[in-house]
This record gives sequence, structure tokens and C-alpha cells, in this order.
Amino acid sequence: MTLTPRSAAYIALLVALGSFGPLTMSIYTPVMPSVGHDLVATPDNVKLTLTTYMLGFAVGQLFYGPLSDRYGRRPVLLGGLFFFTLTTLACSFAPSIAGLIGLRILQGLGAASGAVLGRALTRDAYTFKEMPLVMSWISLGQNIAPSLAPLIGGFLGEWLGWRATFWFVGAFGTSLFVIVLLGLGETNKYRSERIDLSSLLRGSGEMLRDRRFLGHILPLGFAFALNFGMLAGVPFILQETLGFSPKEFGMIVLLSVGGFTLGTFVNNRLVGRVSPTSIIIHSGWFHVAALVWMAAMALSDVVTWWAIVGPHVVLSFGTGLIVANANAGAVGAYPKLAGTASSLAGLAQMGMGAMGTVTVAVLTVIGSRYIAMPLVIGLAPFALGILLSGRLLRGTPRPPKIDS
Repeated sequence: MTLTPRSAAYIALLVALGSFGPLTMSIYTPVMPSVGHDLVATPDNVKLTLTTYMLGFAVGQLFYGPLSDRYGRRPVLLGGLFFFTLTTLACSFAPSIAGLIGLRILQGLGAASGAVLGRALTRDAYTFKEMPLVMSWISLGQNIAPSLAPLIGGFLGEWLGWRATFWFVGAFGTSLFVIVLLGLGETNKYRSERIDLSSLLRGSGEMLRDRRFLGHILPLGFAFALNFGMLAGVPFILQETLGFSPKEFGMIVLLSVGGFTLGTFVNNRLVGRVSPTSIIIHSGWFHVAALVWMAAMALSDVVTWWAIVGPHVVLSFGTGLIVANANAGAVGAYPKLAGTASSLAGLAQMGMGAMGTVTVAVLTVIGSRYIAMPLVIGLAPFALGILLSGRLLRGTPRPPKIDS
């Protein structure tokens, strides 16, 4: 089957490429306590396996975009998928927590290929005006796999052990490799003759000096820091403090993923009626409200699952409003450097996401008599960051009308 750009099959591939990175992360969260028990590791060391995955994912963003601008999307994507599959299978045989921490960096490097090249493939096929709506529908579709992943991970963890989650993800990566190998042609119409580091740095520097570009990627990064910080802290609160099993956690966490899905759906309805920049500017208030709610519950000594998951749903809803608009705005204005723009957007997401997990892990060690307060204290600066960085979009000129 040939994956013709703009076809339903092409969109399905974009969804799948964007999904397997988040799927790899979310399928793993229900079994994190089990990893600690099996490998005789502390919760903080187990959280580092999430952090190192995101660091690898963040670093990988720097390479795939520029390489695909030079050599084309297809060969670079095939290399990334192959590397991801190998490192995922290696993770399943990790003998110690130190080995798993190291392998997760490599797995993240491979997983970055899907996120970066999925955005670049979108820009190759659609016009600037089409991108917010197209990316919004793609983001909605991408939530199907990650929303089911915690439930799948919980069942796999109880039936076959935590290593089975890596077998599942490895099979998914293998399937994508075969599909791309057999069905995807080259889509990059602007391939450069060579990788010119100075030109790359100039192009990246131009983007990073662009107030509008920063106004898109910074709120995106801060939102991911909030969401990944929650992912690092919530499994231990629900399982080790409140006594939920991995399977029960997987079912409960569907609510928070449902918040992201609802936010994406609402964004689909708003696109065309409300400007994408206005949506980004105001979405941060949902993150602030979520943390205020969680703090109020914690300070009132309300220790129950909905006092944790409820705010997580609201926070995820706000992120669902941001993601598609921010990615479209960041990548859409630079068609000839779509890969590089996608790399910088991805670096903001995963690099700041890793900061969120580290912050939560450190503050959890410090502790508090209020179980959720380390989350609130650690994540509050990121919520404020969304509001402040969104202001960069105020008063900026409209993006160019680019049709290719």
C-alpha cells in the first residue's frame, strides 16, 4: 500500500508516528512501582528511568530534523525506527536499574524520530492555513493509543510482568518500520545539498529570535513539564500511598488522558472561530486552576484519588488546547526548515518535560505531610511560565501566508 500524502492512510501514519513516543512513556507508568520491587530500586531511581527516556527523546530532536532536511524524511525515519526497536527490546532484558536507566536514554533517542518526522511530514503535505486543524485532528487521534496504554500496561504488568510492556512497544515499532519501508515515498521537496552547520545555526538562531516562534514553543514546553511531572508523581501516590493496583491505576489514569482528548476536541471546534494564538494565550489558566484545586485539597487533608486525578484532568484539558496550535505555529512558518523547526519544538517539549520529572522527584524526596504538595510546589513555576510566555504572542504580526 502506497501512503500518498494527504490520504487517509498518510494521516493514519502521522498519528502512529506521533503516538509511539507517548505510548512508550504512558504504557510504562503503571508498572513503575513493580520495576522498583523487581530490580530492588528506590522510587526515585525508578523515576529516573522516566527522566532519562525524556532526555534521550529531547536530545534526539536535535538530529532527526536537520538530517531529514538534508537526506529526506524516509531514510532518516527508517533509521530511527530501527534503532528504537532494538533499544526497546534491550530494555526488556535490563538486569538492573542502572542498566535500565542507561537503555532508556537510547530508547528515547530512537523514539524522537517519530515525533520530529511526523511533524515534518505534516508540513510537507499541508499548507500553513491547513495545519492547525490538521494537527488538531492528528493530536486527537494520537490520544487513542496513549489513553489505552496505561490500561494495557497495567494488565500486562499483572499478567506477564513489567518487561512485557517493552515487548508490546517493540512490536509496535517493528510494525511501523515495515509500513514505512514498504509504503512511504520521499516527501521533502526542499532537500539541501549538504548539512551546513553554519546555515543550520543561522536558521535555528533566526527561529529562536522570532518572538512568535518562542511564543509557540515555550508554552508547549511548559505544558509538557506539567504533564510529565504529573506522570512521574501520580503513580506512586495512587499505588503506594492509596493502595491501587497497576491495573486499577491504568483505568483511573484514563480520566486524565480523557481530559487531554476533550481539550483537543474543543480546540477542533474553536479553530476557525477563535485564533490559535488566542487559544494558547488563555489556556494556561486551566493549568493554574488545576494546581490551585490540588493545593486546596492537600491543605484540607483530603486524601483520595479524585483529589489527585481531578486536577490532573483539568491540567490535561489545558494542554490539549495548546499542543496542536503550538506545533502548527512553530513548524508552519518555516517550510524550508520544517525538520529543524520541528526539532526545536520537540526539544522544548521533551527537554522541559524532563525538567518537570526531575523537579517532582527532588521535591518528593524532601517530602511533605500533605502528599500532593510536592507536586504543586514543583509544578507551579511551569504553570506561571505558560501564562508569561504566551504573552509573547500578543501584538506580534500575523504569520506569512505560505501555501507550499
